[in-house]
Amino acid sequence: MKRSSPVSLAAAAAILVLLALSGCNRAMFRLPMWSGPFPETPTGYATKRVRSAELSVLLPTDLRKEHYGEKVAGTKWKACRTDGLRGDAALKIIQDRLALELNRSGLYKNVRTGGDASAPLVLKTEIDAFCSQARGFVLIPWTRVAGITSLHFTLVDSGKVVFDEKLERVVTDADKEYTGTGVGTIGEAMHVTMADSLRGVIAQLLRDLDERAPADNPR
Repeated sequence: MKRSSPVSLAAAAAILVLLALSGCNRAMFRLPMWSGPFPETPTGYATKRVRSAELSVLLPTDLRKEHYGEKVAGTKWKACRTDGLRGDAALKIIQDRLALELNRSGLYKNVRTGGDASAPLVLKTEIDAFCSQARGFVLIPWTRVAGITSLHFTLVDSGKVVFDEKLERVVTDADKEYTGTGVGTIGEAMHVTMADSLRGVIAQLLRDLDERAPADNPR
């Protein structure tokens, strides 16, 4: 019986490795610095109604472990572990992007991070999902990448809840919302889709706050 050559054995092993890595939640993509700085997420939203109050955007509460495996935004994609961010970087990214976009939109006279839950007007955020998944083969373009964001927002005015909503968005590298390029690493695509899904959630939050949160005078 003819023995397999070392070359053919190595090729077979490589194929097995590729197949093993073709599922979701691959730990290798949790390694930081694979995909560079987290992309910007501008929404371009401008308010229709002015609010004179100062808003404090609190640091989000990370509840992702409690929601792993749950489907997000009515899609087949599920809350996962893979984000490629160091430590608690995800919390600060979300807080900073929320404050930045709220400031840019003009919804509130002043928006700041910091403070505590006892401030007159605070925005609380719970992170149910903020991650990315890659399905298929390891090498693009045989991989579908999705950014997954699910955030629960609560706006509290002088101790009273005036807005309470969970917003979710999934953006894949095949969607029109995707701002990445057709070339690059999977790590880059994972962070871009995460940024794009976060932008979609923040844009929806701004629209909903503009329509439903207490306001002063219309522009």
